[in-house]
Amino acid sequence: MAQNHTDTGDTTAPIWDRATALKRLDGDETLLAELMDMLLDQIETGITHLAEAIERGDARGVEQTAHTLKGASASLGAERFRQCAFQLEQLGRRGDLSDAADVLTRLREEAQLLRQAYRP
Repeated sequence: MAQNHTDTGDTTAPIWDRATALKRLDGDETLLAELMDMLLDQIETGITHLAEAIERGDARGVEQTAHTLKGASASLGAERFRQCAFQLEQLGRRGDLSDAADVLTRLREEAQLLRQAYRP
């Protein structure tokens, strides 16, 4: 399995930096698998909550959910997903959700890429 999974999108950041995630976990492959499964579940739930918050115009809800996803993805080397979550967090913090649906679409795409990188 390759250590860094990249895609030819807007950025050169890896979709998932497996080596970094594994290093943070002292090489524990079992723990990595458990945490990645938990992250992917958390992402699925979080995306649903983000969509609902955007629909309601709940900027604070967008900010909080995106912040949670940002932290979880950063800890496991999912940099591109983290970047999109950060963008949503900032939109929520500013109270301007006019671009939130577009960023959420990109977040969904990054989530799918992360799933594929984790389970090639």
